[in-house]
This record gives sequence, structure tokens and C-alpha cells, in this order.
Amino acid sequence: MDTFFEQIVAIRKNGKTFAVMIGIWGLTVLLSGIVFLLGFSLGVPAIALLLVFGAFYGAYKLSGRFHVEYEYIVTNGTMDVDKILNKSSRKRVLTFELSTVSRLEKFNPAQLNNLNGKEVTIACNQDDPGAYLLAATTEGKGTLYLVFAPDERLRGAIVKFIPKFIANSAFK
Repeated sequence: MDTFFEQIVAIRKNGKTFAVMIGIWGLTVLLSGIVFLLGFSLGVPAIALLLVFGAFYGAYKLSGRFHVEYEYIVTNGTMDVDKILNKSSRKRVLTFELSTVSRLEKFNPAQLNNLNGKEVTIACNQDDPGAYLLAATTEGKGTLYLVFAPDERLRGAIVKFIPKFIANSAFK
């Protein structure tokens, strides 16, 4: 029998994210005003309007990149993690076999200091009390680390496929 479980986790925006988005839109309004005034004073209003619309479209697309969600998918012992931007574009971040998991424990942000930053994927809010650190070995890439926040259903699916000596203490 095939098993398939999925969960979507939305990443909360913090003050820095809001500041960047306000900066993008503020800069767009400022530059659009300058282009609009210069375009009309130089006698090319059509080009100025086209540039203004282009600037607003670019700001819309750029600010959409700050709407991030992660999707965890467990299918027959394989776990996939996808990054979803603005609910429209999806990119596969990780794929690994759950049988290769060598570590699964409650996440503590201090643990990131001991890990190589290129190998760590943070697919949840770091301050989430339900976050876990998972380490798995993959061919060619070595050990990868995933920080994620699975719900109860997904935890049950993961425990079925990870090695028994890890499953006994997982999610405690």
C-alpha cells in the first residue's frame, strides 16, 4: 500500500521582512515619480508611463518573493521538501530517503553554530517550539540537515520509515 502525507508550513514575516517590502514599494513610488516627471518634461509620456508600469510590476514580483511556504511530502519512505514562493512558484529543495536518517531531535537554534551552513535547510520558523533537526546521509552530497516543524500526522509517517533505534526516541 502506498503512503502519502503532506504538510504546508507558512513562514511568518518579521520586522526585517516588512522593512524590506516597505523599502521596495517606497523606492518604486519615488523612482516612478521621477521617471513620470522627466518623461513628461522631455516630451515622451508614453515611454514614461511604460517605465512606471514596469517598475510597479517589478516591485509586485519582487515583494512576492517574501511570501514563502514550505511543503513537506512523505511518499513511500522518501521525503521531499518544496519551497513555494507567493503561492505560485514551487522549487524542490531537498529529497532524501528516510531510511538514511541518522539523527532526529528537538531543534535548538544554538545547534546551528556547530553545523556547516551550506548543508542546513531551514524549512520552518526558527522560533517554532515544534521544530526538529533531522540529519540524513545522501549519495554524493554527504550529510544534510533539515530544520522542520512536522504536525502529528507527518510525524507518524516519518517514524514508520526511519531506523528503529532513532524512531524509539524521535519526537519526544
